This record gives sequence, C-alpha cells and structure tokens, in this order.
Amino acid sequence: MEELFNLFNELSESQRKLVLETPSLLDAFCADASRKMGVDVEVLKLHISKLDAYAKGEAEKVIRLEKSVKAIKDKGLRLIELQGERNKWYQEMVAEPLINAIAIREIMDEGNSYAESVRVLESSTGGSYLAKAKRMMERTTDLTPIIRKPTLLSWDDGTDQKNREKKATIYHEILNHLKGTNDGISKTQLLRGISKDNSSWRVVCNSVLDYMVSRDILIHVNRKYYYAQNYNNREQGYHRKIYELIVDAPQSMTSILKVMGYNNAKGRKKLSHALDQLAIEGLIINDCGTWIIS
Repeated sequence: MEELFNLFNELSESQRKLVLETPSLLDAFCADASRKMGVDVEVLKLHISKLDAYAKGEAEKVIRLEKSVKAIKDKGLRLIELQGERNKWYQEMVAEPLINAIAIREIMDEGNSYAESVRVLESSTGGSYLAKAKRMMERTTDLTPIIRKPTLLSWDDGTDQKNREKKATIYHEILNHLKGTNDGISKTQLLRGISKDNSSWRVVCNSVLDYMVSRDILIHVNRKYYYAQNYNNREQGYHRKIYELIVDAPQSMTSILKVMGYNNAKGRKKLSHALDQLAIEGLIINDCGTWIIS
C-alpha cells in the first residue's frame, strides 16, 4: 500500500486530519485513490484506518484491521474465482451451443437441410456464419424468439368437410388481399377487407392465420399481418436507406429519424431494431452514440 500512503502524505497535515476525522472526506479520498490504483475502496479505507491506528499506538485496532483487510481480499478472490467459473459455464454450456444453433438456422433458411447445414458450418465457409451468429448473440437482448421450439401447424385440424372448404376459401382471400399491399393489416381490417367480418368467419380466420404464420407465409408484427415476401422486401428497402445515410456520413439515431420520419416511440423502436440488424450483419458499428461504417 506504499502508493496509497504516498497519496495520503501528499496532503497537508490539516487535510490528513480532516480526512481521518470526517467520513465523507475519507470516502472521497479513497474513491479518488481507488480510481488511480484500481483497488477496492473498502480495502483502502481499512488501510487508512490502520495507518491512523499505528500513529495513535492502538495495537489491538491494527490487528483487527489487518484481519478485516485479509477477509475482504479473500472474499474478493473467491468472488473472482466464482465469476470465472460461471463465465466458463456460460461460454461452454450456453453461448457456444446457441451460437452454433443460430448459425445452422441461418444456413437452413437459405434452403439447406439440417444435415447439409451442419456440413456447411464445419466447412471453411462456416466461420462467417459463426461470426454473424456471435454478433447477434452479443446484441440481442431477448433470445426468446431464437430458442422457442418451432411449431408447424397442420392444415388438417380434424374438422368436417364444410369447415375445410371455408378454410380453403379464406386462405386464398387472405393471401390475395395481403399480396396486394406492403402495409400491415390488423385482423379486423383484414376480415372487413374480404367481407368476412362476422363471428363464424372469425373463428376460421384465426385458425388459418395461425397456420400461415407458422409456415412463414405471413409475418405477424405488432398485431398486424404482412405477406412475408412483401414484408421482407420492405424491410430490406428500409435497411438499405439507413445504410446509405450512414455511408454518406456518420449518423446519430436522431439525425436518421429526421430524414426517415416517424420520430416517435414506434419509429425509434423500429429504427433501433434496424440498426441492430445492420450491426449484426457487420455493416455498421456504434461509436459513442454515432453510427459509422464498420
């Protein structure tokens, strides 16, 4: 603790006395010393108290303080060791398997089978998929959509012929209606648009919409339904415009919103998601609140 004592001795005698006698000044001095030395504040406070006890000839107090310092150090080391073990568990048992799972799903989404995707991941091209998956893991705050078990609903739900015919009818009407627009449509708007807004058709519509979402034919976002291909094209256009803005000059979220519009809570949430996706792709990075090209 020589460095601590040197810092303490840089103070005048009256300042040292005030530090020793005033808890708030002792806290402030030790906090400043902690930043300079990288040592826990409580350990520094005990050493200063021990120094004061030495000066006053209080042998018993010195012994007690030495034991306290040792206890704090031992506890700190135990916590560091525990954190290290937990980090190892998380990395090996959670992060790495999940990164592999995300990467394989990405390859599967390109039209490959599971077995083919595993082979791709193990090949020389697998590194780029793993790097992208790792960036997604680091930036995603909610992993629920990633780890949720995929469920493909069956078209045949065991109902009679009449109900199956109604399902087929509304399936095609929903598809044709949503294919014709890039905007999201709520369930009620959809039923009104295809002239099926009544209790009988609503039950059938619920079943068909759930089926179409499970099969990735439709996208369901914020209580609105989109034809998947239109939604993806729209999102790609939105992302591309954001990327082009950042290519031209570094941008903050506020400056992007001014150009893109939608400067409200919903717009900021959408922009934040788009920026995260571009960052996951490795196209941009956040530099102290400003988005720049990676």
